[in-house]
Amino acid sequence: MIKFMIKIYILYLVLVALLPTMLGRIFHYNVIYSSRKKKVPWIVITFDDGPDPEYTPVLLSLLDKYNVKACFFLLADKVEKYPELAREIVNRGHEIGIHGYKHHINWFLGPIATYKELLKSIEIIYKITGKYPSYYRPPWGLFTTFIYQYSKKLGVKIILWSYMSWDWKVKDPNLIVKRILNKVKGGNILIFHDSSDNIGSDKEAPETMLIALDKIISGIREKNLEIVDINKFIFS
Repeated sequence: MIKFMIKIYILYLVLVALLPTMLGRIFHYNVIYSSRKKKVPWIVITFDDGPDPEYTPVLLSLLDKYNVKACFFLLADKVEKYPELAREIVNRGHEIGIHGYKHHINWFLGPIATYKELLKSIEIIYKITGKYPSYYRPPWGLFTTFIYQYSKKLGVKIILWSYMSWDWKVKDPNLIVKRILNKVKGGNILIFHDSSDNIGSDKEAPETMLIALDKIISGIREKNLEIVDINKFIFS
C-alpha cells in the first residue's frame, strides 16, 4: 500500500509540477522571457529576493547614477520587515512584482495554498507600497498547474529571464560581466539578485553583483542597447 501511494504521489508531481515547469522553462508556455518583437534595441534588468536592508539601498543609488529603471521581484515577508525600503523602490520609479511570500518551492503547495500564497503576497505588497504588483516570478522558476491558473486569475503576468548570470554563486565580478556582455542582445530580460539569504547563495554574492552591474550597464550602452522599464518592454 505504501509503495502504491508513493507511486501515485510521484505521478502527481510529474503531472502537476514537473511537466508545467518544463512547459514554462523550455517551451516558454504562457511566460515572458524575452521581447515578443524581433530586433528591438531594448534590455530589461530585474532583481529577485529583496528588499534587502544592506544591498538594496546601494543598488538603488547605482541605478540612479545611470538613470536606469528596473523591475524588483519582491518577497512579501521582506516587504513586511522593510516597508520603507519597499516604498523607496516604488518612489524611485521602479516596477515591482511578486516573488512569493517566502522563497520556497512551489511544487509542494496544493491549489488552495498556491492561491493563498499569491493573494497574500499581492495584498501585502499593494498595502505597503500602494502599487499593485502586475508581475510574478516563481522562486527558482518552478511551476505548477496551479501557478498558471491563479496567476492569470489574479491578473499577474509570469516573467522569467533570457539567461542566467549565476550572480548568486559566482565570486568573480568580471566573470559575471563577461557572461552577460558576451550574450546580451536586444530583447533580453536579465536577472540578478540583491539578497543572499537563500539556500545556495554565497553571502557576499550581492556585493559581487553590484561591482559587476556597474560595468554591465556601461557595457550594454556601449553596444547601443537601451535599458528600459519593463512596461515599455512588454507593451510597446
